[in-house]
Amino acid sequence: MIPLHGKDSRCTGYRKLMSGHSILYLGRGEFAADYLGELETLPCCTYLTRSKAFELPEDASYIVDLVLLEAGPMIAQSGRSLTDLINHLSPYPVVALTQKKHENRGIAAVQAGAQGYVCVDDISVEDQDATFDRAVRRGRMQSRLSGTDVSVLSILNSINDGVIVVDDAGHVLDINQAARTLLGISPRMQPDPTWEQTFCCVDENGESYRNSADLPLVRARAGEKYSDQVAIYRTPDQPDIVLSINGQGLFDGRQQLIGGVITFRDITESRRKTTELEKRAQFDELTGLANRSLFAEQITRAIGRSQRKSAPLAALFIDLDRFKSVNDTLGHDIGDALLCQVAERLQSNLRVGDFSGRWGGDEFVVCLEDFGEEANAAAAAQKLLLVLSEKYEIGSSEVYATPSIGIAMYPESGNSAAQLIKAADVAMFEAKKRGGGRFQHYSSALNAQLEQREELEAGLRHALVRNEFALHYQPRIDLTSNRLIGLEALLRWQHPRFGLLPPARFLPILESSGLIHSAGEWVIETACRQLSSWQKRFELPDLSIAINLSPQQLLHKRLVDVVAKALADTALDPGCIELEICDGEMLQKRETEHDTLRKLRKLGVRLSLDHFGTRDVSFESIDSGFIDSFVLDQALIADVEDNNSHQRIVRAAIAMAQGLDIEVTAEGVETVKQLEFLKSCNCDLAQGFLISRPMQPDKVAAILRSEIAGTSLLARGMP
Repeated sequence: MIPLHGKDSRCTGYRKLMSGHSILYLGRGEFAADYLGELETLPCCTYLTRSKAFELPEDASYIVDLVLLEAGPMIAQSGRSLTDLINHLSPYPVVALTQKKHENRGIAAVQAGAQGYVCVDDISVEDQDATFDRAVRRGRMQSRLSGTDVSVLSILNSINDGVIVVDDAGHVLDINQAARTLLGISPRMQPDPTWEQTFCCVDENGESYRNSADLPLVRARAGEKYSDQVAIYRTPDQPDIVLSINGQGLFDGRQQLIGGVITFRDITESRRKTTELEKRAQFDELTGLANRSLFAEQITRAIGRSQRKSAPLAALFIDLDRFKSVNDTLGHDIGDALLCQVAERLQSNLRVGDFSGRWGGDEFVVCLEDFGEEANAAAAAQKLLLVLSEKYEIGSSEVYATPSIGIAMYPESGNSAAQLIKAADVAMFEAKKRGGGRFQHYSSALNAQLEQREELEAGLRHALVRNEFALHYQPRIDLTSNRLIGLEALLRWQHPRFGLLPPARFLPILESSGLIHSAGEWVIETACRQLSSWQKRFELPDLSIAINLSPQQLLHKRLVDVVAKALADTALDPGCIELEICDGEMLQKRETEHDTLRKLRKLGVRLSLDHFGTRDVSFESIDSGFIDSFVLDQALIADVEDNNSHQRIVRAAIAMAQGLDIEVTAEGVETVKQLEFLKSCNCDLAQGFLISRPMQPDKVAAILRSEIAGTSLLARGMP
C-alpha cells in the first residue's frame, strides 16, 4: 500500500482543482488531518469542504458529489445511530473514514449503508480513487433507479444470498456481506474493472465460457432475466465454489437499462452429493467400473461412431469360471477382492478409447473400437484371457481364476447395444460349455440359437394364458414293497411350432426372464389339485407328489402364501407335498432363503434336496434341519453297475442319510441291475424309465387302478 501523506491544509472554504469530485467531510478530523490535507492536492478532489457537525450544508445539494464520514464515537455523541445518519445523508454516496486499527468501524459503516470505507493510514492513491469512483457511480445509479428496483435492491441486500450490483459498463458497485462471506472476499477488497470477466467464468462442466455474453454479470447488465445458471467461482487460493445464480437488469424511472444485479448461493455440497448419487447410479459400487445401464449407453454411442466412421467395433462378454467356488471356499470378501482386481486388470490392459463395465456378479463387458482387422479383436481377447488368468494375490491367499470370453462384432452380430451384448453373452456361454479358459466368436449357428431363444421367450410370456403348459407325472416306488407311493410333477410346454418341449429347453429362459414365479405358482396349484383328485377318486390318502422349486422362487415372498393357499384350497395333508430344492448352497448361508424354508416347514410340507451327489453340498447342509429327503442324481445311477467310485458314493450317501433319518430317492433307474444294486444299499425310493416314463394324468389314473387291484408297476413292465 502507498499511504497518502501531505501538509495539513485546513481551509474553511472550497479549493478548486481542474477535475475530480466535490467532497464534503463530516467530522472533527484530528486523526484524518494529514490525509485530508493531501487529499486536497490530488486530482480526484475538485472541492473539499469540512464540517464538524454531522449535517449537510444548506447549499450542499449544488456542490457535493461525495460525503466522507468520520466513523467513530463522535457519531454516537451526535444523538444518531450510524444507520440513521447514513440514511439522513441519502442520496449522497457516503464513504466512511477510519484508521487501520479501527477498521471494524469502516466495515460497520458499509453494513449500515455506506458505499465504502477508507483507512486513512493504510490506503494507496489507486485504491482510494477506485473507492471514490465506485461510491459516486453507485450513488448516481441509486438516484436513477426506479422505485421498484430501489425496493428490490433493499430487499436483496438484507437476504442471506450473495448479491452483486454492476452498472451498465460492468463496474462492480456493490457486494453485500453474504457475497463476501460466500466467496471469501475480504471487506477491503474492491473488484477492479476486469473482475466482471473473471467472476464465474467457468461453467458447471469445468470449461471456460467461450462467449463473454454468457458470463453471469454480463447477462444481468445486458438486461437479461435468468435463473439457476450454474457456474464455478475459481480463485488460485481456494477450492472451486459452485454457485447457482439468478440475474436481472436494473432500470431507471424511464425504464432505461442502467445496470444489473445477480443473487447467488453456494451449491457446492449439494452438487457433490448429486454427483455422488449419479456416480452410484452409473458406476458399480464395488469395482468402480461402469454399471450395466451406463455401459449400454456408452456402447450405443460407440455404435454411432462406428457407423459414421465405418470403423469396426466389438463387444466382449467375460465371465469368470468357477467363481462360485472362490466364494464358497475362501469367502465373499475374497470373492469381492478378486472382482476388484479383475476390474483393475481390465482397465490397465485396454487401449485408450476402449472401455469396460461390470454387467453383474462375476460378469464383465468390454467394448473395442477402431482395431482394424477382425483378427485384432481376437488378439485383444487373447491378451485379456492371459492377463485375467494370472495368479491373484489377495491378502495371504493365492487365487486363480480363468475367464470365458464371448466376442460379438458389429454389425454382423447385432445392430443395437442390446443385440450385440446378448450375442457376446451367447458366445461366452459357448466358450464356457467347451471347458472355459478360452474365447469364442459369435457365429451364425449361435445366432440361430439366439433367435430361437428369443422366440421361446416371447412365447413363454403368453404360454400361461394360452393354456400351453402341462404337467406330466413320473411314478416313484417304494423299493421295499415295489408299490407306487408317489409321483414327481414335471413341467412340459406344448409349443405351437416346436411341439412338446421338456424343461431343459425353456426352464433357463423362465428363470432369466423372471417368468419362473408365475409358472412356478401354476405348477404348485395344478399339481396339488391333481393330487387331491387322485387321492379322493382312488382312496389313496397317502399318495404324495414331488414339485421342483427354482432357487429364484425361494427368494420370492409369495412362495409361502402360494403353497399355503394350495393346501387350503385342496384340503391336502401337507406331508403329502414334497418340494424339491436344487441348490444346496442356500442351506448353508442365505438367511433370506432360510426364512422361507422355515415358513414352509411350518406349513408341514416336506423338503427334498435334488441332484444330490453332483452339486457342491456339504454334510453340514444336509444336517441343517431343513431336509427330509434327498434325490440321488441320475448321473450317479447311470453307470453305477460298472463305476466303482459311483457305487461307493451311493452307498456312503445312503448310509449317511439313514444315520440322519433322511429318506433317499434314486432317479434315472433304467435297468434291473441298477434297481437291484439300490435295493442292496437299502435305498428307500426309486423312479426312472424302468419303472415308468413321465405320463399324462389319464395314464396315471390307469396305473393307480392297477395298483389298487394289486398289480405293481414293475410287474406291468414299462408303459
